Amino acid sequence: MKHWILPAMLLLLGSLAGCTKDTTVHSTSDSQGVMTQRQVLTLATSTPLTTLDADKMTKFGRLNNTIEGLYQTNRDGQTQLALAKRVQLNATKTTYTFKLWQDSRWSNGDTITAQDFVYAWRRALAPQTKAPEADLFLGIKNARQILAGDLPATQLGVHAKGRFTLVVTLDHPMVELPQRLAYPIFGPQNQRVATKWGAKYATQPKYQVYAGPFMVSSHGNTAKHWHLIPNPYYWDRKHVYLTRINVNVYHNQAQEWQDYQQGRLDEVRLQSKTDVKSAETQTTYTARPYSKMILITYRHHSSTSIPSQLLRQTTTRLAISHAVNRQALGRNTYGKSSLPAQGIVPAGLSRGLRGTTDFAASQPDQTALTYQPKVARQQWRQALKKVHRHRITLTLSYLDTTHGRLVATQLQKQLMTTLPGLTVRLKQRAQHLNGHSSPLNGDLNLNTQQAQYADPLAMLALFTTTNSANTTRWHNRDYDRLVAQASNATAFNTQRWRTLLKADGILMREQGVTPLFQPASTYLMNPHLNGVRFNTVGTLSNFKEAYFAR
Repeated sequence: MKHWILPAMLLLLGSLAGCTKDTTVHSTSDSQGVMTQRQVLTLATSTPLTTLDADKMTKFGRLNNTIEGLYQTNRDGQTQLALAKRVQLNATKTTYTFKLWQDSRWSNGDTITAQDFVYAWRRALAPQTKAPEADLFLGIKNARQILAGDLPATQLGVHAKGRFTLVVTLDHPMVELPQRLAYPIFGPQNQRVATKWGAKYATQPKYQVYAGPFMVSSHGNTAKHWHLIPNPYYWDRKHVYLTRINVNVYHNQAQEWQDYQQGRLDEVRLQSKTDVKSAETQTTYTARPYSKMILITYRHHSSTSIPSQLLRQTTTRLAISHAVNRQALGRNTYGKSSLPAQGIVPAGLSRGLRGTTDFAASQPDQTALTYQPKVARQQWRQALKKVHRHRITLTLSYLDTTHGRLVATQLQKQLMTTLPGLTVRLKQRAQHLNGHSSPLNGDLNLNTQQAQYADPLAMLALFTTTNSANTTRWHNRDYDRLVAQASNATAFNTQRWRTLLKADGILMREQGVTPLFQPASTYLMNPHLNGVRFNTVGTLSNFKEAYFAR
């Protein structure tokens, strides 16, 4: 069976883990008195449970703890094998052969096989599914043609060789493939269960099975509450200590805050500037800067209107960038732990060969992101002159959330204060229950892009001409060529690093998009909660080894 290296304290606790099917298990304190008797975690969310289908999710949230794939992310942010016990590459690094553990099981006791991965990946790309994040499969043989509708999903470069050998064939070398495969969309799906339930599959907990350390209970779920319990067949279940994870849905921040203060919640996210400021000195305060970037995208290719003509100019976009005080914008909205953008790639996402150089700090043309009001005004007047205007009104679209409104109003104030003759009108766009938001409908659009894997390519590839995330439709042939060159590299080497830096330099010089800041979400947490793995990339919170200490 698999072996795991854990801190000494957790090794002491290994004998405490119990198995459960669909009931709450009450563990007893260990002989050293380290763990509390009650190991029940209660968390908050703003989104009701609408689907358990990984192919229909844009955010995995707490459900990340029900999914596991070939790789997982460890505490150092690096990938390590999970459901695969070993992997072999061919000489050209275009074929990965994974050997799976033969005793890994689904939450219903079924054995997890290579065919479960084949089925899941093909299903994600199939026209009737077309998962929102299906672009992550690009680079696997035939994925591009399948997404374009030119080939059936059965032609994807993945097949089972026996029950426990999975072969993945690529269009070209992809040194970042292990990082990608740690993302939940690459997890397996039980084909037998999916076939049995048909259209009902994954619509309710009783119609789904799970490969991760937890499963969604089939009982007690409502629009306001659902909960996770340990997966009784999880391969490493002896290191799962929580007996239950309650997830309560809140639409009222005041009620959420009150429940935390009264001990009914173990974590509360700080939403307002006032809450953040008052909590920053508390010992239970924590800030988590995720690998995502809040940015401005521009609508300028779909219309012959004056705003579109204006925004097509690189000078205009540079003026907007120089008009933004990123330090103040992040501090006044998400708190002082947020980081001003140095480029499109977030800080902490990727380091150089010897682990000494952060890509974000190395990004070129950072002067395009500096706050220079005088330069901004000069560039703005120059851009207005080319469209024969002294004044103009632009719309700024933002997501209708607390932070979305806050960033939009702060940005509106900064732009109108610095750029003469500019009026900015705010436009809301809705967030739907399935995680999708309404189409970007402003001349300027506040958007958030998150890196799903730990490599600069995770962000840079989003702005190539053909990527579906490139809603601005900014286009630069040299940029596309450099990203393609890095995508085809056979190793993490200096040449690949420099290629990615050159690509980012082009994006910043032209301000194809305008990065603003890297937000840090801030929380107060139960001080007795230990062992949670907070990732900065991909899915964010892993409770597999979490426990409450005395």
